[in-house]
Order: sequence, then C-alpha cells, then structure tokens
Amino acid sequence: MVPFRKRVAYSLNQIGVNLLWQAFNTVAVFYYVTVLHVSATAISTGMIVYGIVNAFLNLFSGFLSDRTNTRLGRRIPYIVFGGIPLVVLFYLLFHPFVTAKGSLLIYFLVVTLLFDICFTFVALNIGALFPEMYQQPKERSSVVALQQLSGIIGMIAGVALSKSLGQSMGWSVMALIFGLVTVITIYVSLSGSFENPAYREEPLHFKESLRETFKNKRFVVYVFASLFIQLTTTMFTTISSFYSNYVVTLTPLQSSLFLGLMFIVAIPLSFVWSRIALKISNVKAALVTTVLFAMISLSFCFDENPVSVIATGACLGVGVAGFMVIMNLLLADVIDHDAEHTGKRREGMYYGMNGFIVRIGMSLQYAIMGAFFWMTKFNAKETVQSHNAVIGLRFLIGGLPVILLLIAFILLLKYLQYCEPRNKETDFHKTIAR
Repeated sequence: MVPFRKRVAYSLNQIGVNLLWQAFNTVAVFYYVTVLHVSATAISTGMIVYGIVNAFLNLFSGFLSDRTNTRLGRRIPYIVFGGIPLVVLFYLLFHPFVTAKGSLLIYFLVVTLLFDICFTFVALNIGALFPEMYQQPKERSSVVALQQLSGIIGMIAGVALSKSLGQSMGWSVMALIFGLVTVITIYVSLSGSFENPAYREEPLHFKESLRETFKNKRFVVYVFASLFIQLTTTMFTTISSFYSNYVVTLTPLQSSLFLGLMFIVAIPLSFVWSRIALKISNVKAALVTTVLFAMISLSFCFDENPVSVIATGACLGVGVAGFMVIMNLLLADVIDHDAEHTGKRREGMYYGMNGFIVRIGMSLQYAIMGAFFWMTKFNAKETVQSHNAVIGLRFLIGGLPVILLLIAFILLLKYLQYCEPRNKETDFHKTIAR
C-alpha cells in the first residue's frame, strides 16, 4: 500500500495540469478574438490544422515514452524537464510581442503549438504513471478521487477565474499567477511519483504497438466514446465565455459563480462517483453520467437570466465529477486488459493514442466553431449579436451536447458488452424462471 502522503502528493499535479489546460480552452481564443480582434474564422481554421498536427504529436509522444529508459525512469524525465517550458509558453501566449493582426494570428498558432507539445509530454506522462503505480481497484479508486479533487481545484481556477482575472488584473498577470501555481504543484507531485523498474522491458515496435492497440476492442470503443465526451466538455468551456457575453450577460462575479459553483459541486461528488463505480462497475457509472450531463446541458437552450444559468452550471457539476473520475478509471481498465494480453505495460501508447483521437476531436470542435462564426455572421466588435448568432450559441452549448453524448452512450453500451458478455443459455433459463 502506497502511503497516503505520497498519494496526496502525486495527485497535486492535477491542479497545475487542469489549471493551464482549462484556462487555455476557456479564454485563449476568446482573448485573441475579442481583445486583440484577430479574425475568429481565421483562428478557427488555423486551429483545425493545428489539432491534426498535434494529434500525431500525441501519438509520437506516447510511443516515445514507452521506449524511454533512463536512470530517472520512462515517464518522470519528461515531467522534470517539461514543466518550466510549459509555463513559460503559457505566459507568452497571453503576453504577445507582436501587434499586427496577421502577425498575431501566426504568433498565436506557433506559441499554441509549442505550448501544446510541452503540455502533451508533461500531462501524458503524469497520466501514464497512474495505472502503473496503482493497480488494486480500491487503491486506484481512492487515488483517482484525490486526483479529481485536485483537478477540480485547478479547473475552478482555470475555467471560473481566468476570464475575470484577465479582465480585472490583466491577461499577462493572470498567466503569470497560473504559471507559478502550476510549477509548484507539478514539482511537488514528483515527491509522490515512482516507477516500477520491472516494467522497463523491451517495448513493441511502432507498427506492432499500433496493431496491438487496435486489436483491443475495449480500447477502440472507449476511445471513440471518450472523443465525443471530450468534445462535449471542451466545447462547453470554450463556448461558455461567448455565451456569458452575448446570450445571457453575466458580470465578472456572476461568470465566476457560474463556472465556479459547477466545480464546487463536483468536489464532494468525485468521492461519491468513485464509490458508485466500485459498486456498479466503471462502465455502468459512465452510462449514468452521460445521461445526466446531456439532460442538464439542454437547459442552456432555454435559460434567460443569470440565476438560471448559474443554477444550470451548478447542476452540471454532477456530470463533470462523473466524467473526471470514471473516464480515467475506464482507461486504466483498458490498459490492464492489454497488459494481460501482451505481457507489457504500454501506458504511454494508450495515453498517446487517446490524445491522438481527442486532438482530432479538437479540430472538429474548431471546425464546428468556424462554421458557426461564418454562418451566423458573428462579429466580436458588436456588443449585441444577431438573433442567428444567439440561437447558434445556445445550440452549441445546450443542443449539440445531447447529440454527441447520445453517440457516446451507444459506444459505452458496446463497451459494456465486451466487459460482460452475455450467456444466452443462462439468460434463456432466467427468462423461463421468471
């Protein structure tokens, strides 16, 4: 059993990881479009290309992580040497050294790409440590709850405070504060991180590794379910800034309450979801979460005042907590299943492939946003948007999630079939008995 203090220390990395990533998703595009007045359509187009390029970088970084063999281990060196560049690039994203519109677009895309490369190597290897360090279901469930407690703290600050701090204190000051918090939490977490030298066996070659990864039917179903879930949650964080500006106008304090209460609600529920997952299985808990998130999201299509928007955000915390806990547990299950089949721990490849699919989803997100900006004639210079733009924003944050999560729900049902294959003869006798 790993000492509790080490479990807590390791889990602290989720504060920094979620702080930067959620702040980036929430305000990076918003800052460049509404503050620096870079073309929204141009940024969306650039982010589509960036997402595809970065998807392959995720795949490469996961494969490289599995093949690394140093005195410090396979995963830890990337965290040690990637942490400082990560926060420096985040700061530079909100402290641009150019002013011309065309130059700002290029600057944004280049710095974003470099930031995301560092983020991928750091976050992927932090995640890859988890299934290796904790393999007992109860211990794993306990640690994932601690991780999500830390992660939610980071998300509260990244989502709820990034916009208000940027507008009140200055965007570069916000980035500096967030960067310092990230450095501290990532390097403190190393005191609770460790690797098992027994898993540093000869890794599979790239083609063989890809083949084995996609032979794992559980992973194929999981990763596409994860794609639609991640697309839903990242769309929410990005669109929420526009929604609170142009659909239901919120003050900076109300914006912080809207997003902050969602994560405050999620904090205690992380421990509840970890218990539920132990009781009914991870995949069944994921199915329940998917339905809840979809039903609650639909309210954004009809909310008309700040009180109702804040209340909907608070209720959404139920689903947020579920996704944060259960999707991590499901991926760990997938990796364990692969280890039983191949005899090798390939966390890096699985996290890399998961990142590959999710980043393709990011390109899809910006394609959807680009189509929205173009079709509705969205104009960031106008304080009041057209009726079409308002309806479009309501659909993106309230209607689209229902469609995406319906697909995820169907995929998770397929995952359940792989985990619990039905015995037709037994089912027949049970039916007759009833």
